[in-house]
Amino acid sequence: MKTGLHNYYFSKLLITYFSKIGIKYAFMSPGSRNTPLALALSDQKNIITYNIIDERSSSFIGLGSYKYNKKPALVITTSGTAVANLYPAIVEAYMSSTPLIIITADRPKKLIGTGANQTINQTNIFNNYIHKFYDGEVYLNNFLNNFKTIENKSKDLSNIIDLVLDSYKYSMGIKKNIKGPVHINIPFEKPLHINDRDKFKIKNLQVFKIPVSINSTSLTQSYPDLSKVIKPIIICTDNRDKNIIKMAEVCNIPIFMECRGSRYSFKSNNIISAYEFLLGNIEFKPDLILRFGKKPISNSLNNLIDKNRDCTYLINNFNTIVDDAKYNIDKNASSFLAYLNENKFLGSKKWLNYLIDKQFLIKNCLDNFFKSPKEHEGYIINKIISNLPNNTDVMIGNSSPIRDLDKFTLENDKSITIHSNRGVSGIDGIISTAIGISLDNKSTALIIGDVSFFYDISSLINNLNNNINLKIFIINNNGGHIFDRLDGLKFEKNYKNYWLTPTVANIENAAKLYECNYTRIDKTNFIDIPKIVNKVSEHSKSIDLIEIKVDSETHQIVDKKITENIKNILN
Repeated sequence: MKTGLHNYYFSKLLITYFSKIGIKYAFMSPGSRNTPLALALSDQKNIITYNIIDERSSSFIGLGSYKYNKKPALVITTSGTAVANLYPAIVEAYMSSTPLIIITADRPKKLIGTGANQTINQTNIFNNYIHKFYDGEVYLNNFLNNFKTIENKSKDLSNIIDLVLDSYKYSMGIKKNIKGPVHINIPFEKPLHINDRDKFKIKNLQVFKIPVSINSTSLTQSYPDLSKVIKPIIICTDNRDKNIIKMAEVCNIPIFMECRGSRYSFKSNNIISAYEFLLGNIEFKPDLILRFGKKPISNSLNNLIDKNRDCTYLINNFNTIVDDAKYNIDKNASSFLAYLNENKFLGSKKWLNYLIDKQFLIKNCLDNFFKSPKEHEGYIINKIISNLPNNTDVMIGNSSPIRDLDKFTLENDKSITIHSNRGVSGIDGIISTAIGISLDNKSTALIIGDVSFFYDISSLINNLNNNINLKIFIINNNGGHIFDRLDGLKFEKNYKNYWLTPTVANIENAAKLYECNYTRIDKTNFIDIPKIVNKVSEHSKSIDLIEIKVDSETHQIVDKKITENIKNILN
């Protein structure tokens, strides 16, 4: 009985202190070994807890919840393969610098290697993709050694507080300057369940201060020589700091800003979003590149950076986990603007206006081309984004959707925020991530390809008590055609068998199975996309599946025509 009491009381203190530090959500998959943690969560009201069937989906939902509420989620599992199923989301969280606190229940260490049921070696199992691992046995034993009686409680709770504070700090980038996942592994002895828990009240909780400061870096920094710079550019990917736009406007610098940045939230003549077309059609040689955020989506932008390494500076407070930038500057946009002002730096107005004028031509060409409906994925995404409600949060799928959004939707005046999983750019967990985003938000949309949709379709079972307002736009080109974009690959004799993955699964039937609303769009009613987007946006607390059928061959013909039109205009 005492072991059950100790398991529960340790778990109760752990969960209580996580709630005190501001954790809002816990996502737990049911099991036997994590029963003490489940009991602790069920006996409190501060952390909203969702019971998720699938650990893989649970961890991606946790990852998505941070994207909107900016607090790490607790992701809790039982032992065995349940733990291994967390790996894809942990890798994505690590590579995208997304906070996540993983708590896994474990069998006692004496059972490892004995053939005991549901027992694997969970010690530091995620090794290369977490910021810190915590052996819960150390903290649990310390707690037991200090535990006296129920009446006297524990004479020293500092080790539990240390665990909570330290894991929070490492996850939120307070200790390491880089946000990401941490892993706490707790081996529980039986018995795991305990009755009469109402009498176990926690009194006189020790008070602690929630950490907010971030340590400064000790790395050597290199600043650019501004004396001869005439043609600077800013490349902004997933950084939404409005001071980047202010810097550009004050210093006459064009911003090559991705869809993941704030180009759908702020208007500025300095924002150049048509860079994909520009780089393919004009001579381009900047003498200074200031990078904000992670590596770009665009291959053209990545090539530009690679060719100009000696004049490229990554300005990001060292919050990017992996980057080969030659020069790093540990400042935010506001601080770097102060540095530019101190040096009285101004870029060439002629250079800025040249790019603005070229973008104007591109935008007019796209607007004219898209006046009539086109069987083109860029057109479809543009019409979806343009007709979503103000302040919608949009999760965009990887492969083709994010590239087509970035290339063909140059601006928007509805304060749309774009989210993505670009840490490792996988197609797994996209729906689950969108579900996590939607928990805090009244208006959430997901734009996804058919392959990514079917990959994560089982996550739709997690309708979370019908508390989700999520509109899923599925661009169905029958198998995913991202590899059509690779030179020469499409002409391989086994291309369709080895690179495409068409399925006979029916999305309308999937909608019935998971009790989602369903709408179908094809070339006969592309003109109605705005009306349909407006209609489904009126639905609240529901998941809507909007299937949009596209013929990939027609898409490519239209895409080639757009490219030719813009090339003729620019040249």
